[in-house]
Amino acid sequence: MSTPEKVVENPAIDQVTPMEEVAFTVEETTSMEQVAVEETTTLEQVNIAEQPVTTSYSVFVPDFENSSNTLISSTFDRYNDSIRNSLEKDLDVIQQKVNLSLQTESNNFYRNAKWSPDGSYLLTNSADDVIRLFQLPSNVYKDADNADTILPMVPSFGIREGESVYDFCWFPTMNAQDPSTCCFLTSVRDHPIQLWDVSTATVRASYSAIDHCEKFIGPNVLSFNLDGSKIYCGYENMIEIFDVHRPGPDSKKVATIPKRKSKKGQKGIISCIDFCPDYSGLYAAGSYSQSIGIYDEVNNELCLKLTGFDGGATQVKFSKDGTLLFSASRHSDSILCWDIRDSANILFELPRPGKTNQRISFDLDATGKYLITGDQFGNTLIYDIATGEAEDVETKKRLVQTFKAHDDIVSCATFNPVYPVIATCSGQRKFTLPQDSSDEDEDMDEERVIIDNTLKTWRVPGEYQWYMYESAPVVDDRMIENTTITTEETVVLQT
Repeated sequence: MSTPEKVVENPAIDQVTPMEEVAFTVEETTSMEQVAVEETTTLEQVNIAEQPVTTSYSVFVPDFENSSNTLISSTFDRYNDSIRNSLEKDLDVIQQKVNLSLQTESNNFYRNAKWSPDGSYLLTNSADDVIRLFQLPSNVYKDADNADTILPMVPSFGIREGESVYDFCWFPTMNAQDPSTCCFLTSVRDHPIQLWDVSTATVRASYSAIDHCEKFIGPNVLSFNLDGSKIYCGYENMIEIFDVHRPGPDSKKVATIPKRKSKKGQKGIISCIDFCPDYSGLYAAGSYSQSIGIYDEVNNELCLKLTGFDGGATQVKFSKDGTLLFSASRHSDSILCWDIRDSANILFELPRPGKTNQRISFDLDATGKYLITGDQFGNTLIYDIATGEAEDVETKKRLVQTFKAHDDIVSCATFNPVYPVIATCSGQRKFTLPQDSSDEDEDMDEERVIIDNTLKTWRVPGEYQWYMYESAPVVDDRMIENTTITTEETVVLQT
């Protein structure tokens, strides 16, 4: 016969008084309520974190159809001189020593100008092989004290290179508030690629491109990728890629053709490079052999090849949405717009007189609606590229504004990415032949040679507009873990 189990009584429980019993019950209920409140608070935090984050930003929208541009600063006749005299004027700002006795009397014309990504500085390149840095004028806005005055432009410093400057470019995330990002690259003939510091005008790093004869070769074009981690350089039948964090000769060489005599791939000297701004990993490379290649940044393979235009490509630039590609070439009177979404055909042409060997650079504004370019007659043309493939000449023309900016060829016209300012520069190489004394009478009837080597900035009409977008929610994993633990503790307590 089974013996009944003996129940062990807890004397502590048996001796609990009614008042203690009530206190225990209240304490237990309060603890459960606190846990429930903690659970509710944590769940609310998770719900808040899961909501989209709204971000706002402002963009300057130009109004070229109803107003005209205003000249606010210029170099005037400071560089309307020979290379020797121009260098003598800037001896106090050029960082290197210059031997004036070895300089030529050739015309010191402007080749190119580029705004910094934050819009605070302007870099220029001239025939004297000096990279000059100009600051943003103080009379950018109409309400400035000197808004109606044309200010003189004087460089903050100059860097004299040893040979011809092929190209230069800013660091893509440059911000004057962060000195570590204030730098730019230069490409010089028979010299390594150099990364210059804007604050100190000294070299931060050098990247050596060496050919098969163990000689330095300067790339014809160089460009950072969008995040600034790589440097892409263009050579004959090759694109060389450097890691920004690894100065020296280490690089990756990408051949644009499989073999030297092959008909596949993209032949010729790579003369211009531009990256698609939609972060799709595509970049375009133009060649002097009348072709443009679209490459994948991941494997650097040729995805699309564009041909059918005259002259070597001098500039390529994607639209802001990455669906169109604009290109310019030598001895061409138009800028081509390519549809790279599907057909790879030319959608339309933008007329621009440019029958010259010199490069004429163009640019797009921050909204991606307007394209600006110069021509060989000193005019600046502004096109509305949002018109699309079809142009209605009567109601909506692509050419929205044209104005006389210089007395010589406009080698570059560019938008400031932040401020309502346009920069233009001019000039070209001039040749003077010796004349006989018998030809003096004939010379009096001939037109005098026009010299206009100036850099100008123009105030653009328009206004700032605010835009908002919703970004993806960011959920903190720690919040989810806290919610799970709190829920488990509540279940245990309820049990």
